[in-house]
Amino acid sequence: MSVAFRFYLETYGCSLNAADSGVIIGRMEGLGGERVKSLSDADIIIVNTCGVKEPTEDKIIHRLGEISSIDIPVIVAGCLPRISYHRIENTIPGFAAMIGPQSIEVLGSIVPQIIEGERGITLLDATDESKLEWFRGPPDSVICTIPICEGCLGSCAYCAVRLARGDVKSHLIGNIVDVVTRCVHLGYKEIRLTSQDAGVFGHDTGESLAHLLSEVASIEGSHRFRLGMFNPNLVLNTMETILTSMESDHFFRFFHVPLQSGSDAVLHKMGRLYTTSEWKAIVGRIRNRFPEAAIATDIIVGFPGETDEDFAQTMSLIEEVKPAVVNISKYGDRPGTRASKSKKKVETSLKKNRSRELTRLVSEIALELHRSRIGGKEQVLVVEPGTKGGWMCRNQSYQPVIVRGELEAGTLLDVQITSAARTHLIGRPIS
Repeated sequence: MSVAFRFYLETYGCSLNAADSGVIIGRMEGLGGERVKSLSDADIIIVNTCGVKEPTEDKIIHRLGEISSIDIPVIVAGCLPRISYHRIENTIPGFAAMIGPQSIEVLGSIVPQIIEGERGITLLDATDESKLEWFRGPPDSVICTIPICEGCLGSCAYCAVRLARGDVKSHLIGNIVDVVTRCVHLGYKEIRLTSQDAGVFGHDTGESLAHLLSEVASIEGSHRFRLGMFNPNLVLNTMETILTSMESDHFFRFFHVPLQSGSDAVLHKMGRLYTTSEWKAIVGRIRNRFPEAAIATDIIVGFPGETDEDFAQTMSLIEEVKPAVVNISKYGDRPGTRASKSKKKVETSLKKNRSRELTRLVSEIALELHRSRIGGKEQVLVVEPGTKGGWMCRNQSYQPVIVRGELEAGTLLDVQITSAARTHLIGRPIS
C-alpha cells in the first residue's frame, strides 16, 4: 500500500543503528513517505534507540517524554524496546508502535494502520526478510554505513545489546556487493562496513569475512572502506586471510579490536572469550602486516570486582601497546545482565578516578602518535566540513586531519602534516 505522508527520524547509538536508520528511511520512502527535518512538519515520528549504556538510555527516555506531549504518532525502534520496554511504555503510554532492530520490515504493514489511527502496536521479533533491500545512504554526505551482519556469539556479563539483537544474522556477500556498488556509483566515498561483531560474519551462512572483504575490494572507484569492530577470539585462526583481503588501498588501515580490561581475571568475570595475550597477538599481527595501522580499542573501568591491581594491569597494557583510539566507559548496570546482580560493585568515586587516570594516559599516547607524523606527506580523503572550520579529512590510517582551504567533499588530496593536537592532525595542501 502506497501512502503519502511525512516522517521525522532521530537516531541514537552505534554505527549499526545508523545503518538501520538507512534501512528505515528506505522502507518509509518505499511506502510513499518523505523525510522532513522538523518534528512539526511530520505525520509520523520515529526514534531509533540505543540501549548500550544507562546515560544514553536516560537521554532517550527524556527525549521520548518531550515528544509524548506532541500530538503526532511515535514509533520507537532500535534496541531499547527489547531492553527497557516497560520504561518506554511508562514514558510514552500513547506510543504508536514499538519495533525491534530485526523487525524493520514490519513498517510496511503497520504504517498504514498508524495513519488510520491505530496505537500500541508491538512487534519486536525478527522477520526473515533482508534489510539490505531497503537500505539508503544519507543525503548530502559522502559517508554511508552499510550493515553486513548483526547479532553476536558472546555472552558478556555486562551487555544488554545481545538481548536486543539476538542470534547472528549475516547478509549474503552478493547482496552486500550489490549495495556497496550502488553506493559507490551514487558518489559515497567513505563506506563503513558495520556490525555488532564483524568476526561473526558468515557464521550462519557458511560465507566468510575474508571472502566478503576480497569481493568488495574489487569494486573500482576512489572510495575507502572502514571495517567495523571484531572480537579477537573470533579471528584468531583467520586473521592472516582477513589481512590479505585488506591489502587493497580501498581499505583504511584502521582496526577496532576491543580489549575491555588488561586483567585476565576481569576478562574471565566479564565473560570475554579471549586473554590479554591473545588480544596482543592479534594487534601484533595487524602491525606486522600494516605498520601504519591505527588500532582502536574499548575499555570498561570499574567492572564489578575490579581491584587496584586489575586496573594497574590495564594501564600497563595500554601504555605498552599504545592504541591510537581508546573508548573508555565507566561500568554501569544494564537490565537483565549477570553483572548487574553482582555484590562486588566498585564505588562510583573510584570508577571516576580510574576513568580520569586512564583518560590522561590515552591523551598522552594520542598526542605522541600524532606528533610523530608532523612533517610527513600523506594522501587524505576529504570527508566533511570541520566543526570549527576547515575540512575534516581522513588519512590512510583513518586519523582525522583538518585542512583549510576551498576543498570538495569526496576528493583525494595530498597534504603535508604541519602540526598535531590530541584529537587530530593539521595539514596543508601540497600544490
